[in-house]
Amino acid sequence: MRLHKLNFKRPSSKVLVPILIFIFSVTFAVKTAARPKTETVAATDPYLTCTDIKFIYARGSGSDLNSERDYQPFESAITETFKNSGKTFSFYELGTKPGGYSGKSYPAPGIGVQTWQRFTTSLGALITSGEAYRYGNSVEDGADEATGFILNMRSVCPNTKLVLAGYSQGAQVVSRTLQKIKPSMIEMALTFGDPKLYLPEGKRNLLTNTTSACRDGKSVFSVYRAYVPDCYTYEGILGGYTPYQPSSDYDGKLKAYCQFHDVICSAYVDLNDLAYGHASYDEQGTYLRAAQDVYHKIFPDSPKPAATQNVAIMIDFTWSMSPLIASFQADAVATANRVFKNGGKVALYAFGDLGETETPVELCNFETCSSENISQLIYDIRMHNGGDEPESFLSGAYQLMHRLNWDAGANKSIVVLTDAPYLNPDRDGVTESDVLALSYEIDPVNFYIITKNTVMKDYEEFARLTGGAVYSSANLGSFLEIEEAYTSHEPTDDYSDYLSTLELNSATLNNLSLEKTSDTSLHLSFDTDAKYVVLTLNDFVLGYLDTTEAELTDLDFSEDTTVCLSPISDSGLRTEAVCETLVRSTTTGSTDPENSPKIPRAPNTGRR
Repeated sequence: MRLHKLNFKRPSSKVLVPILIFIFSVTFAVKTAARPKTETVAATDPYLTCTDIKFIYARGSGSDLNSERDYQPFESAITETFKNSGKTFSFYELGTKPGGYSGKSYPAPGIGVQTWQRFTTSLGALITSGEAYRYGNSVEDGADEATGFILNMRSVCPNTKLVLAGYSQGAQVVSRTLQKIKPSMIEMALTFGDPKLYLPEGKRNLLTNTTSACRDGKSVFSVYRAYVPDCYTYEGILGGYTPYQPSSDYDGKLKAYCQFHDVICSAYVDLNDLAYGHASYDEQGTYLRAAQDVYHKIFPDSPKPAATQNVAIMIDFTWSMSPLIASFQADAVATANRVFKNGGKVALYAFGDLGETETPVELCNFETCSSENISQLIYDIRMHNGGDEPESFLSGAYQLMHRLNWDAGANKSIVVLTDAPYLNPDRDGVTESDVLALSYEIDPVNFYIITKNTVMKDYEEFARLTGGAVYSSANLGSFLEIEEAYTSHEPTDDYSDYLSTLELNSATLNNLSLEKTSDTSLHLSFDTDAKYVVLTLNDFVLGYLDTTEAELTDLDFSEDTTVCLSPISDSGLRTEAVCETLVRSTTTGSTDPENSPKIPRAPNTGRR
């Protein structure tokens, strides 16, 4: 500090000493007040803890804090993955602190239920939709709270690595937050089931009925595409944030996860259970997959842990199989015991022909098979009937996959020993497509077939589509080759080969009409050839219709009101939404839909 000479008398030493003490005391007080400011904040705010890693989570629509549906499985996956990492870590769920941060707290509203539950039954003719107006505000509040929390953490704990994650509506919060912060502020951002997911490689070419993702593979995938098995996925149910990744500085930091058949983000859905895909992120091991991605981002040189194995051995037990079973019994026992030794699980099933015996016969499952009983069970297999072919492999495989409790995150394999081709469709109507679809829904399950040279060609395409392979029964080392294949097998992220075998017709929706029936109600009608139509209001998923008209109640025409209908065809393909926006009234009174401008929302405008 530069001192200027002042014209005043030098004070006596009696006066000077107190002055110096005062100056020193004030200077010390200023310095100590400035230095521990962040420490004081940390001490008074229990959520701003300086661990090595802080995970910030935004829950889905209608979920309570600490929800068993999404937050707890995410926290458990992170804890399991990082428990022996040598790093300290902690969590903050948006909405936890009263008052939140930046003056905002994330409410995650829902109409009494979570988004995935809205797809268990049809909406019906009368739909209460007033709470949909809160949805957009909720996303913005969540993004503001996340931004405030991140800024506070950066101030208090500059060395803490921050990971932002969100499910469903919470994924939108993550996407919106990335627009408000600098990429350098976070280590990673994870979105699960984002209604605003945007993947340009999924755009369909109407002339060739293909997408670049289905046709060309991973070389054209978006850099943030972490796990999106459906190659037709183009945009989420609410359109897409464009660009989805706000800056190239997020390369390697932003990771998007969309479960197969998730109607909220995926294009190809399960017509038998529209809710399943969106509700299965924990069950299908997606949170665990994401936790491992974060781990390898923080520890880039760490080896990937070996996947645990779920291996089902499926043996054709018709009479002609006697010599083949005898040849491979010892190998099957040895393989099973190695799976047990490495912490995996084994199941044992036998199948034949539905016309002759029930199939499959469960000898033991993942809970009851053990190293103590597997040898006896394999050697005690007794032959049944036979003398004709093909056999009921498809029915057996379908029932087996349904019965077993597959572990999330494990490599899942079925090893088949047979000497006959298979019926398609099977005697109970199960088709090859049914078995393939179930295989992919589960993870997929990879099929490895050991069979006669003359039969190998019958299984080659089926095995390839599941990520497996076919082996000759003349090679007595087949079981060892299969073991090497499934232990090194990466989970399949791209289902393009499977989807390319399906005839995915598109649904159309025309003549959308909106008619005001009261000051707070709107009647909608349309023409469509869709099996189901997903209805959204102001970026809020209401559920699905299986009729061509409905009444929306509790509306607020003093606000912009956007109605969108997303058709799903009878092949399970969800196509782009048809939308109309009723512009809010600029005069006293509510908007008259008949006279107000109707503005179709262009796809992928990033409207928020």
